[in-house]
Amino acid sequence: MFLSKYAEESFLNVMRGAVFNAPTQVFCGLFLTSPGDMGNTGTELSYPGYQRMPVTFANPAPVGTGIGIINDTEIVFPQSPTAAGTVRFIGIYDSVTGGNMYLYGQLTEDLPISANIAPVLLISETLFFSIGDLSTAYKTRLFNVVRGQTLSGIEPHCALFNGDPQTGGAELAGNNYERIPLVFTAPAKEPGGHTVIRNISKVNFNRPTTNWGTWSWTAITDSAAGGLIVWNQQIPASMQVRRGYMPFVEAGDITVGVN
Repeated sequence: MFLSKYAEESFLNVMRGAVFNAPTQVFCGLFLTSPGDMGNTGTELSYPGYQRMPVTFANPAPVGTGIGIINDTEIVFPQSPTAAGTVRFIGIYDSVTGGNMYLYGQLTEDLPISANIAPVLLISETLFFSIGDLSTAYKTRLFNVVRGQTLSGIEPHCALFNGDPQTGGAELAGNNYERIPLVFTAPAKEPGGHTVIRNISKVNFNRPTTNWGTWSWTAITDSAAGGLIVWNQQIPASMQVRRGYMPFVEAGDITVGVN
């Protein structure tokens, strides 16, 4: 299952201070062919009485190595008077017609639409999940947007950690240590299809006047102190941040995407 271009850009722009407004309700649409990243390139099911149906999702929860959401009620569509084709994809929108698509994906089993049968997606049959370097907290916040929870823009900061911040790694500390504000590029699509943002400028930390410890992970936080981890990634080789050594991250080296 995938995020749409609209959802990817809206989420990444949160790290540029923009608000990702939650829809008041979301609807599931059935597609014969993929709706694509834009949500308007596939063939949506069409028969007399068909319309997208409301869908609600359970709280985001662990799925494998990521975080996901599942529908917590059956999604029952109007009965078709004739055979109407085979549904292979679904899309989640903020409107019964048109609107913005948030999520989409291919069904694990094709769904033939037979005459006089109402198409049904059972509880837990729609699963959307996210893996990768986003933190558990922000994967959860991302999925909660389609559950009606608006995501406010943040002022991202770069922080240095010894160990994975998600599993108990400790932020470096010492005289003159502080997190450094980040400014990101506008979201742009990579050749592989993912939309990403990158830090525009080199991130120069203060010069340590005492030893800060071992730097092995770089993180983005949503505030200058405290707050939540947004993104984290292990650096290629750990290094000791000693007195007089000024750590830095080159422009473009922090690449944030959603997958």
